[in-house]
Formats: sequence, C-alpha cells, structure tokens
Amino acid sequence: MMKGNDRMKRLILAGIMVLCAVWMVYAFQSAKSSKASKPAANYGKYEFSYTTLDGKKVNLSDYAGKTVLVNIWAPWCGPCKLETPGFVKIYKEYKERGFEILSVAVNTNESDVREFMQKYGVQFPVGIGDNVGRQYGTYGIPDNYLFNPDGSLVKRFVGYTKEEVLRPLLEESLKLAAKTK
Repeated sequence: MMKGNDRMKRLILAGIMVLCAVWMVYAFQSAKSSKASKPAANYGKYEFSYTTLDGKKVNLSDYAGKTVLVNIWAPWCGPCKLETPGFVKIYKEYKERGFEILSVAVNTNESDVREFMQKYGVQFPVGIGDNVGRQYGTYGIPDNYLFNPDGSLVKRFVGYTKEEVLRPLLEESLKLAAKTK
C-alpha cells in the first residue's frame, strides 16, 4: 500500500513540475511579445521629460507610435490664447485615432497654468518646463512641433498655429500611423 502512495505522490509531483514548466514558457513568451509590440520612435534631440501638473512623469518617447504635437506656450501669451481652442477641438476629435498633445508651459507659475487650463477646457497633459523651451531653442511662443509616430519631425510652427494649417498635416501623419500598424 505504501508503494502505491509513493508512486501516486511522484506522479502528482511530476505533473505539477510539468505544469510549472509550461506556465514558465508561456509567461516568458507573453513578456517577450509585449515588449516586441511596443512601437519604436527616435525623437533624437527633441526627446524630453517633464512632470505634468497631475504629478505624472512624462517622456516624449512614451508616445512612440502616436502622432504628437509638442506645444510650448505661456498663459500670458496672446497667440497662445488664440490657438488653444483649436488645439482643444483637434485633440478631442483625433485623440482616439492616436493623436496626443504634450503641452509645456514656460515662464509662468502653476496657478496661472491651472487657471488657463480650466478656462479653455484643456484635457491633454500639461506641465511647466522652462528646460524644455531651452532644449528646443524656443525664441518665441507659441512654439509647436508636430511629430510622426516614428519620431520624425513633420513641422515646426513658430507663432500662432491655425487649426486649418495643422489639420491636413495631422491627417497625413495619422494615415502613416495606420499603415504601420
């Protein structure tokens, strides 16, 4: 009778070991495929990081695979006030198709930025980053950069960016993104 129990225990143990081995192979393959599926983008000298007003650390490269508009602005800037409603509208319209705006306020303070966001209904990530303005060589605001999903620069806009000028470039970039999926 003992021999039968020992044999049964060995069979159960062997079965558990086989199940563990199968699970480990599956977990490894899943981790490998999820890493491989993350799109790559090379933003080169434009790569930056900042902290949003929500306290989230954001890197431009976090948005690889998306069309991204980097918007450098200030709440006291007249042209910035003019272009923001158009950006809010475009963001709502294109967000689900893979468009993102990273908004970087410069030469300002948090309370003025929050007031501006509330006034214009800004829903995209916003932070304060004088270092980003310096890195980008910003000499006038607003200063906007549209990037393709692969990180290549589509266009730099210095000064007020009209919605109707941005829209066709955005459409073209989103079509490019759809082809690469």
